Amino acid sequence: MHLSEITPRSGATSNPVPSWMQGCFRRRSISFANGQTDTDTRVFWLQSRSLTIDLRLPVVEQQVADGDDRQKQADYEGWYAHTLWDGSHLRWQGGTGYQLHNRWPEPAILQRIGNCMLEFAPSSAYVEDWRLLSGQPGPLIGLELVSETDLNTGTKSPRQGALIICGQYAGLVLGRSSPVQHEGESLKQLLASPSLTEGEKRNLLAFEASVAMGSLEEGFTVYHSLHLSRLQQPLTSLTGFEYAAKPGYLIQRTQDGERAVERLFRIDCHEREYPFLLSTPASQESMEWFNREAPTLTRYTRIVE
Repeated sequence: MHLSEITPRSGATSNPVPSWMQGCFRRRSISFANGQTDTDTRVFWLQSRSLTIDLRLPVVEQQVADGDDRQKQADYEGWYAHTLWDGSHLRWQGGTGYQLHNRWPEPAILQRIGNCMLEFAPSSAYVEDWRLLSGQPGPLIGLELVSETDLNTGTKSPRQGALIICGQYAGLVLGRSSPVQHEGESLKQLLASPSLTEGEKRNLLAFEASVAMGSLEEGFTVYHSLHLSRLQQPLTSLTGFEYAAKPGYLIQRTQDGERAVERLFRIDCHEREYPFLLSTPASQESMEWFNREAPTLTRYTRIVE
């Protein structure tokens, strides 16, 4: 089956994030306590009911191709994790990341106004300004990869990853197919270490994190990725799905390069028409003020992503 043919359903999800937090966001800026601000790093956040995909890259002109400069590649970021929302703080746990240590250990204090979502670090170290990209109703699908079987060898491995679709945007994370024995260590230092073999270093970089645009029906094309070779390529196959025997899970039979694989996904959510809204509620008094002062307030307003 094509993923669009799957009957909408959600798996067992505890403490899902609020509806205003779900969708695809691009970071407009991060401002630090020292007064410095970054508006150039490409950062994307895709959020389903309880899964996050995060991708952080330099500007396009400064991203290096595979093999050109491993030390620069070691500063890129891509990961997926489970989200835990307690009503005031958002925390992340589990999942897998390109980096081997947690670069962002603080929870997030979040507030959304219009298409702008502000993320405050409890320590006051920084604040991030995120903008919702998926402003039209569309599918909201979150799938978590929990295992992969090589159909040629029959070997099953607990490979981790996630696929999140938010309207016309989609994100994919595929963890390393071979385990890494250096969790918690610096990726940059490991790639420079003479004690690691060339094969071990290649495995450290063998991590997929990509963001794409398109549609659920026609597929998605990669526009941002840890690996330049993935640009303008299909994000992933959306065919070969079937319901697993265990409720809340899907099986996909597909190709991973030259390997035929079977992947088991946990369904986080599957909604065909989710209302991604650019606006948020406000009081009647505030709307009356806005309309009254509109000649000044709306002189240069526009939707900023």
